[in-house]
Amino acid sequence: MPVCRNCNSRISKFDKDICPICGAKSPLDGVNSETVEVTSEIDVSNPEFAHAKPRSKKLLLALFCLVGFTGAPFVYFKYIKLALIWFLLNALLIGGGSAFLYFLTPLGLWSLLVGFSTSYVINIAAGVVYFKTTNLKDGNGEFVR
Repeated sequence: MPVCRNCNSRISKFDKDICPICGAKSPLDGVNSETVEVTSEIDVSNPEFAHAKPRSKKLLLALFCLVGFTGAPFVYFKYIKLALIWFLLNALLIGGGSAFLYFLTPLGLWSLLVGFSTSYVINIAAGVVYFKTTNLKDGNGEFVR
């Protein structure tokens, strides 16, 4: 909290015209509490702010549909750990599920197709869930359009 330059008493920063304790004029020398419109200070066409382009839910859905099992959608959203976990879960589902079906059922190599298609359906469902989510944020905490 600022102090008056005349009587050294604690005053509010809004008492910049007259000190309520001693009555001195301009008790806060050098303190300016005027408000500034922040949006007028930022030029979005400036190349410095080019990285501030929001991420797209449509591209996220496309990534989930095409290469979702690789974890690429989460890398796009800057969730690297989640991308690695997603890739490992899909590898476990495809590899382990296919091996399980290969040895326990008479499907043979068709079990690999069952594992891939199951993973594909799960990835599309996850993509639709993320696409329909409102107020979705990326890894930087910025909202997704």
